[in-house]
Amino acid sequence: MPLHFFPRDRDFWVYHCSAVAVGVMASTAIAVAWGFMVRLQVYSSLAWIPFYTLAVLVLRWLYKRRGGDAVPIARLIAIVVLYSAVAGMLIGACVTAAVMPLHLKTISAKYKRLKVPVIPSEILLNKFIDEAPKSQLFVAVWGFIYISVSSSRRIKKAEVFNLRLQNNLKEAQLSSLSNQLNPHFLFNSLNNIRFMIHEDAQRADAMITSFSEILRYSLESSRREKVSLHHEVGIITKYLAIVKTQLEERLAFSLHIAPGLDDALMPPMVLQMLVENAVKHGLDQLQGGGTLTVSASRQGQYLLLEVDNDAPSAPLQALGCTGIGLLNIGQRLHLLYGDLAALNTAHAGGVFKVGITLPLERAA
Repeated sequence: MPLHFFPRDRDFWVYHCSAVAVGVMASTAIAVAWGFMVRLQVYSSLAWIPFYTLAVLVLRWLYKRRGGDAVPIARLIAIVVLYSAVAGMLIGACVTAAVMPLHLKTISAKYKRLKVPVIPSEILLNKFIDEAPKSQLFVAVWGFIYISVSSSRRIKKAEVFNLRLQNNLKEAQLSSLSNQLNPHFLFNSLNNIRFMIHEDAQRADAMITSFSEILRYSLESSRREKVSLHHEVGIITKYLAIVKTQLEERLAFSLHIAPGLDDALMPPMVLQMLVENAVKHGLDQLQGGGTLTVSASRQGQYLLLEVDNDAPSAPLQALGCTGIGLLNIGQRLHLLYGDLAALNTAHAGGVFKVGITLPLERAA
């Protein structure tokens, strides 16, 4: 989002104008109580408003521009105090220069009536001393309030972000679990395991173990923000081992992981969901089956994940694919990485391709 010097937030101007109004009324009330040059104080307050507003807008702009959110609080306090001191002197000088030439004769005449020596330079200095500390105080208070409100909003946004991420991960976990436990997959898997018990008990035991690990991984994925690529690929391999008993020779699986990427981090269930979609909406719809390829490579500081599978030439919607899984993955990537991640799909020549680009991160 572009940074504007004049905020576009309506609430900012409402609060700022309210603070200015309070300051002007307080200054006027003090002048009335003292009974000295009320008109001068009113003019000074009106002249003070634009200079004060400009000073706090510059402070806000510097805070945003220089990434004040990341500055330690002790250093931030020192910066605000120093800035308010300089701004207070500049505002005091500007207000004095703008107002005093119009009232210098009136003030001098009043001093003469009171039999007080008239020294114009002292009158200007007194006016500057009157305006500068007040302006410094108002700028400092404004700065601390603004930083406090900005920090509070940032914390609330972070909390909302985390809640959305947790909910999204939970939905992804439930969606994946639902896919794994749909009647077609569940009954076929259990039937295959039942027949395998009589033909190859050892292989049947391995299938049961793989099945339970897939379900456990689905349930535990909502507790993790990221997992290693090696872990995700291991679950995919177990899943396809079960699917292989159903599709038999109709499934040709190819895995290509570039060296040195086993510890690369990625969101859990992403590749798993893509592989499930490839089997359910692609290979399972082809009478002769086809090829499924999963690959991972490095492109500079990014991790590129690709899932390619043979698929019918008909539109995916005609095959019962709603695209919810891909939409869910896209939302998760955006929540985790913002604009640094991308998801792209292509369907041409009887092959459906999904490519995911992520910032390359390593497991600790």
